[in-house]
Amino acid sequence: MRQQSFRAPALWCLLLFVFLSGCGSSQQYASFARDGAAYTGAVAALADRASAVRVESSSFSLLQQRDALSRTYKGMALKNALRDSIRYTNQSDLGAIGENLRSKDVAISLQKYFIALQELAESKAPDDISSKTSEIIEKLDDAMKTQFHTSVSLPSSVAPVVVSHITERALHKELIGRKTIILNALNILDGLLNAINREIDGQARNIRNARVALLIQPAYQDTTSASLRSLPDKELWVALRQKGMSGTAFEAEDKKAIADIKKSGIKFRELFMKMTKE
Repeated sequence: MRQQSFRAPALWCLLLFVFLSGCGSSQQYASFARDGAAYTGAVAALADRASAVRVESSSFSLLQQRDALSRTYKGMALKNALRDSIRYTNQSDLGAIGENLRSKDVAISLQKYFIALQELAESKAPDDISSKTSEIIEKLDDAMKTQFHTSVSLPSSVAPVVVSHITERALHKELIGRKTIILNALNILDGLLNAINREIDGQARNIRNARVALLIQPAYQDTTSASLRSLPDKELWVALRQKGMSGTAFEAEDKKAIADIKKSGIKFRELFMKMTKE
Protein backbone atom coordinates (compact mmCIF):
# COMPACT_ATOMS: atom_id res chain seq x y z
CA MET A 1 0.00 0.00 0.00
CA ARG A 2 2.82 2.39 0.81
CA GLN A 3 4.37 1.71 -2.59
CA GLN A 4 1.09 2.55 -4.34
CA SER A 5 0.63 5.74 -2.33
CA PHE A 6 4.16 6.76 -3.33
CA ARG A 7 3.60 6.05 -7.03
CA ALA A 8 0.28 7.91 -7.25
CA PRO A 9 1.66 11.34 -6.34
CA ALA A 10 4.66 10.72 -8.60
CA LEU A 11 2.36 9.88 -11.50
CA TRP A 12 0.25 12.97 -10.90
CA CYS A 13 3.39 15.12 -10.80
CA LEU A 14 4.51 13.65 -14.11
CA LEU A 15 1.13 14.29 -15.73
CA LEU A 16 1.08 17.83 -14.36
CA PHE A 17 4.56 18.45 -15.76
CA VAL A 18 3.54 17.18 -19.20
CA PHE A 19 0.38 19.30 -19.14
CA LEU A 20 2.22 22.45 -18.11
CA SER A 21 4.94 21.81 -20.67
CA GLY A 22 2.30 21.49 -23.36
CA CYS A 23 0.64 24.72 -22.27
CA GLY A 24 3.95 26.55 -22.26
CA SER A 25 4.80 25.29 -25.73
CA SER A 26 1.34 26.18 -26.98
CA GLN A 27 1.86 29.72 -25.73
CA GLN A 28 5.07 29.85 -27.75
CA TYR A 29 3.01 29.08 -30.85
CA ALA A 30 0.44 31.66 -29.82
CA SER A 31 3.18 34.29 -29.59
CA PHE A 32 4.52 33.20 -32.98
CA ALA A 33 1.05 33.50 -34.51
CA ARG A 34 0.57 36.97 -33.01
CA ASP A 35 3.81 38.10 -34.63
CA GLY A 36 2.65 36.69 -37.95
CA ALA A 37 -0.72 38.43 -37.71
CA ALA A 38 0.95 41.74 -36.84
CA TYR A 39 3.41 41.51 -39.74
CA THR A 40 0.83 40.58 -42.37
CA GLY A 41 -1.57 43.24 -41.08
CA ALA A 42 1.14 45.88 -41.43
CA VAL A 43 1.81 44.83 -45.03
CA ALA A 44 -1.92 45.03 -45.79
CA ALA A 45 -2.10 48.56 -44.37
CA LEU A 46 0.92 49.57 -46.43
CA ALA A 47 -0.86 48.45 -49.61
CA ASP A 48 -3.65 50.92 -48.78
CA ARG A 49 -1.08 53.63 -48.14
CA ALA A 50 0.51 53.00 -51.54
CA SER A 51 -2.85 53.61 -53.21
CA ALA A 52 -3.36 56.87 -51.31
CA VAL A 53 0.11 58.17 -52.22
CA ARG A 54 -0.41 57.26 -55.87
CA VAL A 55 -3.69 59.20 -56.09
CA GLU A 56 -2.09 62.22 -54.41
CA SER A 57 0.81 62.08 -56.85
CA SER A 58 -1.38 61.68 -59.93
CA SER A 59 -3.59 64.56 -58.75
CA PHE A 60 -0.57 66.87 -58.74
CA SER A 61 0.38 65.54 -62.18
CA LEU A 62 -3.12 66.30 -63.47
CA LEU A 63 -2.82 69.89 -62.29
CA GLN A 64 0.49 70.21 -64.10
CA GLN A 65 -1.02 68.71 -67.24
CA ARG A 66 -3.93 71.12 -66.98
CA ASP A 67 -1.58 74.10 -66.98
CA ALA A 68 0.39 72.73 -69.92
CA LEU A 69 -2.73 71.90 -71.95
CA SER A 70 -4.20 75.34 -71.25
CA ARG A 71 -1.19 76.90 -72.91
CA THR A 72 -1.53 74.65 -75.97
CA TYR A 73 -5.28 74.34 -76.64
CA LYS A 74 -8.33 76.58 -76.52
CA GLY A 75 -12.10 76.09 -76.53
CA MET A 76 -13.46 72.61 -77.23
CA ALA A 77 -10.01 71.29 -78.07
CA LEU A 78 -8.90 72.18 -74.54
CA LYS A 79 -11.98 70.58 -72.97
CA ASN A 80 -11.44 67.38 -74.94
CA ALA A 81 -7.76 67.27 -74.02
CA LEU A 82 -8.54 67.78 -70.34
CA ARG A 83 -11.25 65.10 -70.45
CA ASP A 84 -8.87 62.60 -72.04
CA SER A 85 -6.15 63.47 -69.55
CA ILE A 86 -8.23 62.84 -66.45
CA ARG A 87 -9.91 59.76 -67.95
CA TYR A 88 -6.56 58.14 -68.71
CA THR A 89 -5.22 59.01 -65.25
CA ASN A 90 -8.34 57.66 -63.54
CA GLN A 91 -8.07 54.37 -65.43
CA SER A 92 -4.39 54.08 -64.57
CA ASP A 93 -5.01 54.83 -60.90
CA LEU A 94 -7.90 52.38 -60.67
CA GLY A 95 -5.71 49.68 -62.17
CA ALA A 96 -2.96 50.33 -59.63
CA ILE A 97 -5.45 50.44 -56.76
CA GLY A 98 -6.88 47.12 -57.92
CA GLU A 99 -3.39 45.59 -57.91
CA ASN A 100 -2.82 46.88 -54.39
CA LEU A 101 -6.15 45.47 -53.24
CA ARG A 102 -5.34 42.03 -54.65
CA SER A 103 -1.95 42.17 -52.96
CA LYS A 104 -3.70 43.18 -49.75
CA ASP A 105 -5.95 40.11 -50.08
CA VAL A 106 -2.88 37.86 -49.91
CA ALA A 107 -1.67 39.60 -46.76
CA ILE A 108 -5.13 39.55 -45.14
CA SER A 109 -5.66 35.86 -45.97
CA LEU A 110 -2.35 34.96 -44.38
CA GLN A 111 -3.19 37.17 -41.40
CA LYS A 112 -6.46 35.28 -40.92
CA TYR A 113 -4.52 32.02 -40.81
CA PHE A 114 -2.23 33.30 -38.07
CA ILE A 115 -5.19 34.66 -36.11
CA ALA A 116 -6.86 31.24 -36.30
CA LEU A 117 -3.60 29.56 -35.27
CA GLN A 118 -3.29 31.91 -32.30
CA GLU A 119 -6.85 31.14 -31.19
CA LEU A 120 -6.15 27.42 -31.42
CA ALA A 121 -2.89 27.73 -29.52
CA GLU A 122 -4.64 29.61 -26.72
CA SER A 123 -7.60 27.22 -26.61
CA LYS A 124 -7.88 24.37 -24.14
CA ALA A 125 -10.91 22.82 -25.84
CA PRO A 126 -10.69 19.62 -27.92
CA ASP A 127 -10.40 20.48 -31.60
CA ASP A 128 -9.35 19.35 -35.05
CA ILE A 129 -6.77 21.93 -36.08
CA SER A 130 -6.80 21.18 -39.80
CA SER A 131 -10.57 21.65 -40.05
CA LYS A 132 -10.18 25.15 -38.61
CA THR A 133 -7.45 26.21 -41.02
CA SER A 134 -8.14 24.39 -44.31
CA GLU A 135 -10.72 26.87 -45.60
CA ILE A 136 -8.44 29.81 -44.77
CA ILE A 137 -5.52 28.18 -46.57
CA GLU A 138 -7.67 27.56 -49.64
CA LYS A 139 -8.64 31.25 -49.72
CA LEU A 140 -4.97 32.20 -49.37
CA ASP A 141 -4.11 30.02 -52.35
CA ASP A 142 -6.95 31.58 -54.36
CA ALA A 143 -5.70 35.07 -53.50
CA MET A 144 -2.18 34.20 -54.67
CA LYS A 145 -3.49 32.74 -57.92
CA THR A 146 -5.65 35.81 -58.57
CA GLN A 147 -2.85 38.29 -58.04
CA PHE A 148 0.32 36.51 -59.04
CA HIS A 149 -0.84 33.46 -61.01
CA THR A 150 1.11 31.51 -58.40
CA SER A 151 -0.13 28.52 -56.52
CA VAL A 152 1.14 25.46 -54.75
CA SER A 153 -0.29 21.99 -54.90
CA LEU A 154 -2.47 21.94 -51.84
CA PRO A 155 -2.77 18.64 -50.02
CA SER A 156 -6.30 17.30 -49.93
CA SER A 157 -6.14 18.03 -46.24
CA VAL A 158 -3.65 18.04 -43.46
CA ALA A 159 -4.05 14.88 -41.43
CA PRO A 160 -6.58 15.59 -38.67
CA VAL A 161 -5.06 16.16 -35.27
CA VAL A 162 -7.82 15.86 -32.69
CA VAL A 163 -6.51 16.33 -29.18
CA SER A 164 -7.84 16.76 -25.68
CA HIS A 165 -6.11 20.14 -25.58
CA ILE A 166 -3.99 21.88 -28.19
CA THR A 167 -0.40 20.71 -27.76
CA GLU A 168 2.95 21.68 -29.20
CA ARG A 169 3.00 18.49 -31.25
CA ALA A 170 -0.37 19.24 -32.82
CA LEU A 171 0.56 22.83 -33.63
CA HIS A 172 3.92 21.80 -35.03
CA LYS A 173 2.26 19.22 -37.26
CA GLU A 174 -0.17 21.87 -38.50
CA LEU A 175 2.63 24.28 -39.43
CA ILE A 176 4.68 21.56 -41.12
CA GLY A 177 1.66 20.62 -43.22
CA ARG A 178 1.18 24.25 -44.31
CA LYS A 179 4.86 25.16 -44.62
CA THR A 180 5.07 25.27 -48.42
CA ILE A 181 2.12 27.56 -49.01
CA ILE A 182 2.95 29.84 -46.08
CA LEU A 183 6.55 30.16 -47.25
CA ASN A 184 5.29 30.90 -50.75
CA ALA A 185 3.01 33.61 -49.38
CA LEU A 186 5.85 35.11 -47.32
CA ASN A 187 7.99 35.25 -50.46
CA ILE A 188 5.19 37.08 -52.25
CA LEU A 189 4.85 39.55 -49.38
CA ASP A 190 8.60 40.22 -49.51
CA GLY A 191 8.35 41.08 -53.19
CA LEU A 192 5.21 43.11 -52.58
CA LEU A 193 6.93 45.10 -49.85
CA ASN A 194 9.85 45.94 -52.13
CA ALA A 195 7.46 46.99 -54.91
CA ILE A 196 5.44 49.19 -52.54
CA ASN A 197 8.65 50.75 -51.26
CA ARG A 198 9.69 51.71 -54.80
CA GLU A 199 6.18 52.93 -55.63
CA ILE A 200 5.84 55.15 -52.57
CA ASP A 201 9.38 56.51 -52.95
CA GLY A 202 8.84 57.36 -56.62
CA GLN A 203 5.44 58.94 -56.06
CA ALA A 204 6.78 60.96 -53.13
CA ARG A 205 9.49 62.44 -55.38
CA ASN A 206 6.85 63.30 -57.96
CA ILE A 207 4.75 65.04 -55.29
CA ARG A 208 7.74 67.10 -54.13
CA ASN A 209 8.58 68.15 -57.69
CA ALA A 210 4.95 69.01 -58.43
CA ARG A 211 4.67 71.15 -55.31
CA VAL A 212 7.68 73.14 -56.46
CA ALA A 213 6.28 73.56 -59.98
CA LEU A 214 2.71 74.39 -58.96
CA LEU A 215 2.91 76.12 -55.61
CA ILE A 216 6.40 77.46 -55.07
CA GLN A 217 7.90 78.71 -58.32
CA PRO A 218 4.79 80.49 -59.72
CA ALA A 219 4.21 82.42 -56.51
CA TYR A 220 7.87 83.42 -56.31
CA GLN A 221 8.12 84.48 -59.96
CA ASP A 222 4.82 86.37 -60.09
CA THR A 223 5.75 89.94 -59.16
CA THR A 224 2.63 91.51 -60.64
CA SER A 225 0.09 90.17 -58.14
CA ALA A 226 -0.28 90.60 -54.41
CA SER A 227 1.31 87.20 -53.89
CA LEU A 228 4.05 87.05 -51.23
CA ARG A 229 3.50 90.61 -50.10
CA SER A 230 1.87 89.89 -46.76
CA LEU A 231 3.66 88.19 -43.89
CA PRO A 232 1.21 85.22 -43.73
CA ASP A 233 1.72 84.60 -47.47
CA LYS A 234 5.47 84.63 -47.02
CA GLU A 235 5.31 82.23 -44.07
CA LEU A 236 3.05 79.89 -46.05
CA TRP A 237 5.40 80.01 -49.01
CA VAL A 238 8.38 79.14 -46.81
CA ALA A 239 6.49 76.20 -45.30
CA LEU A 240 5.48 74.92 -48.74
CA ARG A 241 9.02 75.26 -50.03
CA GLN A 242 10.34 73.34 -47.04
CA LYS A 243 7.93 70.49 -47.78
CA GLY A 244 8.81 70.60 -51.44
CA MET A 245 12.54 70.42 -50.83
CA SER A 246 12.81 68.03 -47.88
CA GLY A 247 9.53 66.12 -47.94
CA THR A 248 6.59 66.04 -45.56
CA ALA A 249 6.22 64.35 -42.19
CA PHE A 250 4.06 61.74 -43.91
CA GLU A 251 6.94 60.87 -46.20
CA ALA A 252 9.26 60.34 -43.24
CA GLU A 253 6.62 58.22 -41.52
CA ASP A 254 6.21 56.08 -44.63
CA LYS A 255 9.94 55.42 -44.84
CA LYS A 256 10.11 54.48 -41.17
CA ALA A 257 7.05 52.23 -41.45
CA ILE A 258 8.51 50.39 -44.44
CA ALA A 259 11.86 49.92 -42.72
CA ASP A 260 10.17 48.60 -39.56
CA ILE A 261 7.98 46.19 -41.53
CA LYS A 262 10.99 44.86 -43.42
CA LYS A 263 12.78 44.17 -40.14
CA SER A 264 9.70 42.45 -38.75
CA GLY A 265 9.45 40.34 -41.89
CA ILE A 266 13.05 39.17 -41.63
CA LYS A 267 12.66 38.26 -37.96
CA PHE A 268 9.37 36.48 -38.54
CA ARG A 269 10.76 34.44 -41.44
CA GLU A 270 13.66 33.32 -39.26
CA LEU A 271 11.22 32.34 -36.52
CA PHE A 272 8.98 30.53 -39.00
CA MET A 273 11.87 28.45 -40.31
CA LYS A 274 12.82 27.60 -36.75
CA MET A 275 9.26 26.65 -35.78
CA THR A 276 8.85 24.42 -38.85
CA LYS A 277 12.17 22.63 -38.54
CA GLU A 278 11.61 18.88 -38.74
